Amino acid sequence: MYGIYIHIPFCLRKCPYCDFYSTAITDGLKNEYLDALENQISSFGPVEADTVYFGGGTPSLLDPDDIARIMSLLGNRFMIHDTTEVTMECNPATADRDRFRGFLKAGVNRLSLGCQSFHEKTLKALGRLHSVSESIAAVQDARSAGFKNISVDVMLGIPFEDPRTAEEDATAAASLNAEHISAYLLRICDGTPFADGVPGIPDDDTQAECYRRFCEVLDGCGYRQYEISNFCKPGFESRHNSKYWSCGQWLGFGPGAHMSDSVSRYSFPPDLKLFTDTFLEGPVSAPVSYMTYEGSVDAEEYVITSLRTAQGLDLSVLKDRFGSSLNEGQMSFLRKCSGAGLAVISGPVIRLTREGFLVSNSILSELI
Repeated sequence: MYGIYIHIPFCLRKCPYCDFYSTAITDGLKNEYLDALENQISSFGPVEADTVYFGGGTPSLLDPDDIARIMSLLGNRFMIHDTTEVTMECNPATADRDRFRGFLKAGVNRLSLGCQSFHEKTLKALGRLHSVSESIAAVQDARSAGFKNISVDVMLGIPFEDPRTAEEDATAAASLNAEHISAYLLRICDGTPFADGVPGIPDDDTQAECYRRFCEVLDGCGYRQYEISNFCKPGFESRHNSKYWSCGQWLGFGPGAHMSDSVSRYSFPPDLKLFTDTFLEGPVSAPVSYMTYEGSVDAEEYVITSLRTAQGLDLSVLKDRFGSSLNEGQMSFLRKCSGAGLAVISGPVIRLTREGFLVSNSILSELI
């Protein structure tokens, strides 16, 4: 079963930490993008899809009618069911109750709200356009509009953070009664304003304690950690993102989007003009001809992504799917991790503990 990713390449303003592709939105650019997107979608043969994900950029800058148009295109081209998980990322500054109602009517049934922090000073340092009160109002408006599957997205390792503020962010997120909470560590990416230096970033030890405290608060609020940065109430795992962690299959549409057939990975360059130039004239008969080959999906990638999840790495799947096994040196290292409380080995399954998640980059580096 495939997932479908739609990259919406528009933002009101670029956040200083973000390296995802986006540009300023205008009516002309938006309409050209939608026309080109229609032709790109029409370039692919039918597949069955159980997830659709609108990412960006800021998908909530599109109007509900735009989202309805895209969903209609997808429904005409692919096999999409009433049970398909349809997620849209949303900036709390760009939606209200009426727009949420429109998005729900258009076919979106899961929202990912980029709250990022519940401290005004930190939001300002992150360059966010919304306030804490607007984040809270967005969740409440989405709920009253009829959404029954809401993810609240928070960042860790951010300016002015300490264990106390991390606990407060976790408590605030949980108090909104969201079905899902994501907590990704801030990455300082080359080419972004933050690459030139960011005041107030906590050191590694403080970041580790912030992560631990955040997780402990969510434990106490009934959330289950199912991936290193993701927590949910029972039954509300992100089905789309789980395809990435299991090296599954998904189609990617739009400039900067990636796709995988579970054997090879491809991407379209992050360039809106190139995208519209490629597709405005009509569908392209050989989709792979305009995609950049990113490499094969191999055993190493499967090991890395599997060990990010609470489900862990199943060595029997590694053998069956990739014809690969861990060597004795790797197994000896993992047994040492197990003895140190960083991993659990149960038959063919290897899982990192929460303490292992804290140092997962070092574990994976040594293992691979």
